[in-house]
Amino acid sequence: MSNTLPSILPATFYEKVQNQHSFVLNVLASWCSDCTEQQINIQAFSNLMAENQLEVLQLTAQKEKGVYIDADHQVLIEQLGGHGYPRTVLVLKGQIVSSDNVEVISESDLTKLASTFKNLL
Repeated sequence: MSNTLPSILPATFYEKVQNQHSFVLNVLASWCSDCTEQQINIQAFSNLMAENQLEVLQLTAQKEKGVYIDADHQVLIEQLGGHGYPRTVLVLKGQIVSSDNVEVISESDLTKLASTFKNLL
C-alpha cells in the first residue's frame, strides 16, 4: 500500500490529543482493498484539509485481517469506533469530533467529507 501521508503510532495520537492539536487521522489496514483504493485519492483530500490548517496522518491498525498490530492499536481503534477501514477521524483541539467516516474512498466522497469537516471547524 503506497503511503503518501505521514504515519503515526497510537502514542503519537494520544500525545497530539493531550496537547489539544487539531488533525485528521486516516486509519488503514494493510489487507484492506478499500484502503488501497482510497490511497489513490487521499492526497487530494489531504490538500483540501491543509487549506484549513489540518494535517492528515495515517495509522495502520492491522497487517493481517482481524489481528491488530498490538494492544495499543486495538485500544485506540476500539476508542474510535472499532474495525471498519478505512476510517477517517476528525480531531479538533484534542477532541474526537467525527469518527464514523468508514469506507469513504472515492475522490467525490472524500471531497464531501472534507467539506463536512470544514463545516465542523
